Amino acid sequence: MKTKENKTRFLSLAKLDNLEMFVTENIVTSSSRHTHETLTLGVIEQGTALLHHKGTSYPISSGSIIAINPDDVHACYPENLLSGYSQRIMYPSIAMVERATFEIAGKAQQLPLFREPIIHGTKILQQIQKLFSVMETASTALEQETHLMQTLIYLIGTQASCSQIRSLDDEPKIVSQIRDYLEANYSENPTLTQLAALTYISPFHLSRIFSQSVGLPPHLYLIQVRVLQAKKLLSQGLAIAQVAQEVGFSHQSHLNRHFKKIVGVTPKQYQNSKNVQD
Repeated sequence: MKTKENKTRFLSLAKLDNLEMFVTENIVTSSSRHTHETLTLGVIEQGTALLHHKGTSYPISSGSIIAINPDDVHACYPENLLSGYSQRIMYPSIAMVERATFEIAGKAQQLPLFREPIIHGTKILQQIQKLFSVMETASTALEQETHLMQTLIYLIGTQASCSQIRSLDDEPKIVSQIRDYLEANYSENPTLTQLAALTYISPFHLSRIFSQSVGLPPHLYLIQVRVLQAKKLLSQGLAIAQVAQEVGFSHQSHLNRHFKKIVGVTPKQYQNSKNVQD
């Protein structure tokens, strides 16, 4: 029995704060552990998978709604490697979430956090399915934005809490120091020993503290930073081989592999879609 063909449609909506959206059928490969700077909002269309989120595994299937907070480490694994699973997923910016929160509270609030990464409910499922349909077919940005804000306001009002706020101020100073270093020097290839020398602690101690605080070890965090930078350069129209070199990958194939596992499409698909949408 042959594996079903994987198909992905990608949209980038500049008028909605560069919101990115993916419609993917028959996902049969696992993603890498990663985070997003934005909210992750999606729905499983068919099939089954396991969502690993902050150390806990959640079974997901048709009708499961995914709501993952910014910077939460997660990965997804298909249960059936022949048929996989299908999903629609989008990444509303933090600014969009803050606007929705303001509409609820009538004043500026800290960013709310969703209590659980998986949500079930007929009403919200119908609303999110309608949102994705509008995003794909609506003729105006006005209609798209209206449905997006309505959905975010309902989700935040019923499923999120402002009492669970996390702050980067709470993380150890050495973790912030290493984050800042990797984000400023992503094209370099530091060793763990070199990073540890910046903080005056042992390499093992640094790796353990960083992983506990961030959810990813330093080397995976660096890969994610490189992929995020690659997205920016691809959007500017730079050649993929040049992008790979500038963000620190030794070969274009390395960029292709990590980009696909984190973003969900290849660099070429991402760049082509950005050119069409923009």
